[in-house]
Amino acid sequence: MLAHCINRCSGNFLALNKLLLSLSESYGEKMKMELVKSSHAVGESNFHIQLTPAYRQDIFRDEQVSELTLAYILEKLNEFKVVLLGYGFGPEHLHLFLANVRFVGETELVRQIKGYSSYKMRKHFKHLFSNKLWGKKFWTEGHFYRSVGTVNAETMKQYVEESQEKHWKKTFMQKEEILIVQRRIGDF
Repeated sequence: MLAHCINRCSGNFLALNKLLLSLSESYGEKMKMELVKSSHAVGESNFHIQLTPAYRQDIFRDEQVSELTLAYILEKLNEFKVVLLGYGFGPEHLHLFLANVRFVGETELVRQIKGYSSYKMRKHFKHLFSNKLWGKKFWTEGHFYRSVGTVNAETMKQYVEESQEKHWKKTFMQKEEILIVQRRIGDF
């Protein structure tokens, strides 16, 4: 399907096609990230990020929209030398499992991939989702993120299931406790 989309599109998607094909071969396997070594540092920086289309519309039910969106995201990730370990689409959201997030902060990375993919999708493929999204919006303003350890198929499934909970549970403070702390801060 992606190859068909790429051939029909105006733009250079050949490198993205090769990247998607090489990534798709390893998705079913258990993925092990080794520590990244540079001249002055050793470590790993992995993230689970969830993005939601504007108005929580189910635009990713269309396989062409999801594949093209992912292609643009991969193009931006490549620019920042970030590795996509895995991904998953729901009808109204996208999960990304990223590694080697070293050269850019999480917030800036999300801003860049959302901005770039939104711009490109609206510019070239607005007709695919114009009945569900309008104006200059493609993504919601917010996102979910979590720093994660070594990522494999099992941990990806666990993180996706945990992030799907509809209602966030407050683990540290109840609403009343937060208001008391805010009042204390305001006393100074």
